Amino acid sequence: MPAAMGSQKNDRKRQRSEVEDAVAAAIESQEPGAVQTTKRARVEERRSLFVRSLPPSATNESLAEFFSQHFPVKHAVVVLDQNTKQSRGYGFVTFADAEDASEAQKALDKAAWDGRRIRVDLAERRHRNTADDAEDVPHTKPGRPVPQPTKLIVRNLPWTIKTSEQLSHLFRSYGKVRFADLPNNKGKLKGFGFVTLRGRKNAEKALEGINGKEIDGRTVAVDWAVDKATWDQQQEKEQEKEASDEPIAQEDPESDDGSESSAVGTTGKPVDDELNADLENFMKNHLQNLEDEDEEDEDEDDSDEDKATTKEAEKKPQRKTTDNSSTLFIRNLPFTSTDEQLKGFFETFGRVRYARVVFDKVTEKPAGTGFVCFFKESDAKECIKGAPRPTPAAAGAKQSLLLDENADPSGKYTLDGRLLQVAQAVNKEEATNLAESSLAKRQEKDKRRLYLLAEGAISSGSPLYNLLSDQEVRMRQASAAQRRKLVQSNPSLHVSLTRLAIRNLPRNIGSKELKELARKAVVGFAQDVKEGRRQPLSKEENARDGKDAREKERERKLKGKGIVRQAKIVFESNQGSKVTEKSGAGKSRGYGFIEYVSHHWALMGLRYLNGHQLEGDNGRKHRLIVEFSIENAQVVQRRRVAEEKSAQGNRHKGANATEAANNKVKEPEVVEQPTKRARGKGQRGNKVKGQMRGGEESKDAEKQEDMKHRLIARTRLMRKKKANARKG
Repeated sequence: MPAAMGSQKNDRKRQRSEVEDAVAAAIESQEPGAVQTTKRARVEERRSLFVRSLPPSATNESLAEFFSQHFPVKHAVVVLDQNTKQSRGYGFVTFADAEDASEAQKALDKAAWDGRRIRVDLAERRHRNTADDAEDVPHTKPGRPVPQPTKLIVRNLPWTIKTSEQLSHLFRSYGKVRFADLPNNKGKLKGFGFVTLRGRKNAEKALEGINGKEIDGRTVAVDWAVDKATWDQQQEKEQEKEASDEPIAQEDPESDDGSESSAVGTTGKPVDDELNADLENFMKNHLQNLEDEDEEDEDEDDSDEDKATTKEAEKKPQRKTTDNSSTLFIRNLPFTSTDEQLKGFFETFGRVRYARVVFDKVTEKPAGTGFVCFFKESDAKECIKGAPRPTPAAAGAKQSLLLDENADPSGKYTLDGRLLQVAQAVNKEEATNLAESSLAKRQEKDKRRLYLLAEGAISSGSPLYNLLSDQEVRMRQASAAQRRKLVQSNPSLHVSLTRLAIRNLPRNIGSKELKELARKAVVGFAQDVKEGRRQPLSKEENARDGKDAREKERERKLKGKGIVRQAKIVFESNQGSKVTEKSGAGKSRGYGFIEYVSHHWALMGLRYLNGHQLEGDNGRKHRLIVEFSIENAQVVQRRRVAEEKSAQGNRHKGANATEAANNKVKEPEVVEQPTKRARGKGQRGNKVKGQMRGGEESKDAEKQEDMKHRLIARTRLMRKKKANARKG
């Protein structure tokens, strides 16, 4: 294990060094002869393709979608004209792997797109001769700044901004946002981010417009992104008036000279220079963005945070994220309430830092709960102190849906006719434990197990959702709606704990292959958990199998049985009627069922197989749709009774066969003679009875022997007659 961790760390360092070299190669020196690039830089650049002859309607999204049909795309950009904002007919596509980029170049070069044949080449900057470079390098006037990348750092971000898309949305009104990034440490946001806009003027407008603006209770600070060396130099010149007019170099934490930039392609041939400039800007900005996205060690994360924060921010003690003393948890919120409405409602108790309405991950609609954070802890305590306490209902009494006016006479805790329940917010670990215990109680009451309907749903915020095609999304939505309608219309239907329904299967898969896939799914899930790619099953999920789950599992292993009880593919004939797979006269309908021996195996199989991609005979790729099967309780009960009767009948047959075998080998009954008696006719009577029994048994034996001889004689006679008949 230590060796594996060491290799992973070395891989990360190797990846960072490659990106650093690529960035250094992209930001070339202004010297005329500086045209050499390192081998690692060339490898990084070969991950990007230069695409020409694009249709006028091409956008960043359509370009990424066109190439992602064949290979996984990391980033795609269509170059726009600064004046007309229209496509200039070319763009760049970056892949996660250099091999994918090479294969995409071969496969999609001269491919048809909206009536045009696009041309695809590897994105490499054009190198000129030293003499030409010396002539083409622009002679800037003394004191005139060289154009620099427009990268901004945004500090003191509210915790509501959790994704780079949300950060990008803040700056879209000021111009085209090239990149937006939110650094994090092991999944926890650091409270600052980076934004790169197109054009210096747009960046200046964004800095003036957003710097000092209050967003969700926080005053956001925006400044030019610089490296540490440039920051120290800037602090020394802070008193000078000209410092605010000087351009600041784009942040490059690993470079020795932060003022280094590329000045290639400002004069000379107009078309070539524009293409070269766009390529330079793309490689420079994009490779730096890749550097920000690379994983970093904990020490390096801390150093990055120090570089990004000002000295004033370093002096202020940062508030711990685990301190929830001024945060309240609100229940029974109206489902139409918003963050702004919730914040304004609780402003009557004191200054509110932020207010958030919780959304359900599956339905993406308000869940009826939320959080309110005050600036002062005393305001939060006063709010809790004055909140009405819910009175527990009497045993067996039905809870009224009407609002109790006496519970909140002042109306301070009533929002849109709903009486709010206010409680102290807890940390994440405690909240998880409370949620699991509450969920377990609700699920115990849910005899139909309808909570399992949510398993298999893929939310729009999931990375897997972006890989689904429109047809697959529609199939999943239709399936979810149909399943909800089924269970609502028929109370006899319930969700199975161990049986899975699988659709969108390739037609070449049979029951045998499906069973093997079900076994591998459990192994794959366990491997993903071990490598940290998935979350393991929770205690509540493991407890659904019952208290005797361990004993049943031990018995299964002793009997040598597998974890998959049954795997079945549904087949149909040419006329559309169902046929068995053994008949060999049908074709697969593309769906089937898997039944595991216990719930936790089924849950592991579902989470691994759902969205898992398989390839059919025709090369078409299928992403599986896996859900817990809906069953009829009455049918299941009849099946269980039939199985019990069958098992009981087999037991009776086995017992009768054993008894018959014992009777065949049973010895003749021997009547024991009584012990000696002094005298009397009792002894003579027993003697006579014993003789009578012995006589009867001997007569029966003689009759059986006589019958056997007769049968033998009869058989021989029949054989002779048949032989004579053949001769005649």
